[in-house]
Amino acid sequence: MKKSFFILCIILYCLNSCNEASAFWIWTPKSKKLVNPKYASKDTPEQQFEWAMHFFDKKEYKRAAEEFTRLVAHFKDSDLAPEAQYYAGRSYEEANKFYPAFDAYQKTIEVYPFTKRIDEIIERQYNLGNTLYRKYGGIFMGKEIMTDLERAIEIFRTVRKNAPFGEYADQAQFMIAQCYKKSEQYDEAKEAFQELIDEYPHSILADKAEYEAAQCTYLASLNPDYDQELTEDAIKEFKKIAKSKENSHASKEAEDALFLLEDKKAQSLFNIAKFYEKQKHYRSARIYYEEVLEEYSWSSFAKLARERLKDIAKLTEQEE
Repeated sequence: MKKSFFILCIILYCLNSCNEASAFWIWTPKSKKLVNPKYASKDTPEQQFEWAMHFFDKKEYKRAAEEFTRLVAHFKDSDLAPEAQYYAGRSYEEANKFYPAFDAYQKTIEVYPFTKRIDEIIERQYNLGNTLYRKYGGIFMGKEIMTDLERAIEIFRTVRKNAPFGEYADQAQFMIAQCYKKSEQYDEAKEAFQELIDEYPHSILADKAEYEAAQCTYLASLNPDYDQELTEDAIKEFKKIAKSKENSHASKEAEDALFLLEDKKAQSLFNIAKFYEKQKHYRSARIYYEEVLEEYSWSSFAKLARERLKDIAKLTEQEE
């Protein structure tokens, strides 16, 4: 008896669920499909656009993006389709869904290349790239978080592709390099800065890119895995910038960087001298200490080198 009652309850529950579900779905002879009226498109693109704007104005951006996308799917040849695709991007952007916003904007350009919004879209894409660049979180629990920077690079590359000689082309190239620099990919960053110099030589960013390229060489030289040739390269590049009178600000920054680099080179020579001294190869040690004094007399290691030379002289006298 209890078993029969339990089965009856299950049957009644299922029937009730079916009745509830049927209230949300209707059969449409035109499409020959079951459609949920809540998610069905309106009868005309004008009605659908107005419906989507209703959610956009209410700041219900997730639903607005869905409704604008639905218009494009059902009325892709409508005059309102390009605007709907654009507003799908706007909705994602307002909802802080930055990459989906970029993707929606790009679809507007690719599917509707004659849209009146193209200049605005490129500007918005550039700004989205900047937002992702600023969002980059660096290293989290020992692992690098690259997604934001990788997506920023993709966006900036797309901005250049969309308008290679447009207002934001050189700025996008500069930001590509900055993304690489921020992720400590200095070789790639230097190459990207050089690409800006080569392709946009008249850009107001060209001088800054030249300095940043030299800076990347310097930063790479700080890695213990790199040899001293990078330090030498950085010194040469900064000397070239420091001599230039066209950009006084960059020249001053280059001079400051040169001071640090050459002091680093003096330290390297001093350490080599110390190594030879410990091995009691005093002649070799003397050569490197003297080079510190001759080439980098102003450095923080010159005084130390002079003191070590005095001690070496006493030691060699005693040996004689």
